[in-house]
Amino acid sequence: MSPRPRNNLNLHQIKNLYIKRDARSKTGFSCQYKDPRFGDPRFPDAKKQFHSLGSNVETAKEEATTLNAVLYGQIANAKVNRILAKPSNTCTGIQLKEWIEQYLLYCRNKLNNGDMKPNTYRSKKNIVQAIENAHGHLFFADITVLQIDEFITSYVSAGKNRMAQSIRSNYIDLYKIALGKGIPYLTQNVAEKTLNPTAKVQRERLTFDHFEKIINGYSYEPHKFSALLAVVTGQRRTDLCLLRKSKGKDWDERYKAYRRNPNHFVKGEYTSFAKLVQYAPYSFVEKDQLCVFQLKTGNLLRIPLSLTMNKLGLSVGDVIKQANLFAFSPFVLHHITVRTKNQKGDPLHADTVSRSFSRALKATGIQYTLNPPTFHELRSLAEREYREQGINTQKLLGHKREAMTEVYNDVRGCDWSKVQAI
Repeated sequence: MSPRPRNNLNLHQIKNLYIKRDARSKTGFSCQYKDPRFGDPRFPDAKKQFHSLGSNVETAKEEATTLNAVLYGQIANAKVNRILAKPSNTCTGIQLKEWIEQYLLYCRNKLNNGDMKPNTYRSKKNIVQAIENAHGHLFFADITVLQIDEFITSYVSAGKNRMAQSIRSNYIDLYKIALGKGIPYLTQNVAEKTLNPTAKVQRERLTFDHFEKIINGYSYEPHKFSALLAVVTGQRRTDLCLLRKSKGKDWDERYKAYRRNPNHFVKGEYTSFAKLVQYAPYSFVEKDQLCVFQLKTGNLLRIPLSLTMNKLGLSVGDVIKQANLFAFSPFVLHHITVRTKNQKGDPLHADTVSRSFSRALKATGIQYTLNPPTFHELRSLAEREYREQGINTQKLLGHKREAMTEVYNDVRGCDWSKVQAI
């Protein structure tokens, strides 16, 4: 068998030009050009591999020659730009993960010195760990605003706006401390240039009507009194659980130790409620006053036992008296039965108080549009009710700034705002 005749149409020595016979065209030929950039990630716009150059062979040769000159020039420029561009991660400073180790040591020293609360330290550690997972391999001075913004935005896209805010805040702190420590090659706080994401509060406020229903939903009396005491005093759950019926001989020494170092009894990153009971200063009743020690801030506050919430018809003294279910317990809020981890007369645990409130709320069957209120919302309810009575709620809550008290006064659309007629 004789060999098939060869097609010599593509022996023109011009790259990427393809000529084939085509009986449908006027000249009997069809010409195509193959784009050499096709498939190269550096040229995302090169989306088509072959382009028609018509049926005129001579014209196609000229166009293909011109295209080769232009397109191969683009490819060469891309290679040159890549070579001449500043390499990423070549700073002679330190990697972010190295600085994070130093930063956490700095925070740990603040914890040991009593300048940072254990909860704050744990929160920082968790957030900084997320930052390290994302950018720890980068050199600190090479990190850009865009990289930080993209990381923050990833949390916003996932609906985690609060976490996004915390990421940004802690990133700013990483730079702030590093600049203060003189870390080489850092000249500015890049994280401050990012936009702070907004975060809408997703938790409902508690109305007084709902509070009355929740009180009836409690099955264990000591837990019910924890909610009543919270709303008539406006104090935090831990301070209420540490509250004692009288001032002990150990109080002054506890307070002095706290003033020297609030974390003197904290071992490691965590502290237990049992350690608080054993070492922390506590609130107590003295004559006609409730002497409040606020563990979070160290504030000292005296509340008259006669302070009454009019809508409830109960005073602070009334609730304390009613809560005295086991006379031999030194604690105002105490267990009246033996439980797995508690004896009769032991103080209520702060976490148990929160969980019992949630169970009582669930028992009411009340449905909320957003997330249901927690035990801490009793503090906001107390602020709003006492404000209507003309009480100085900033002092009652122990806030240094009036702006913080205003946050507690915001009903977040859960109730009607009242306009007073002149």
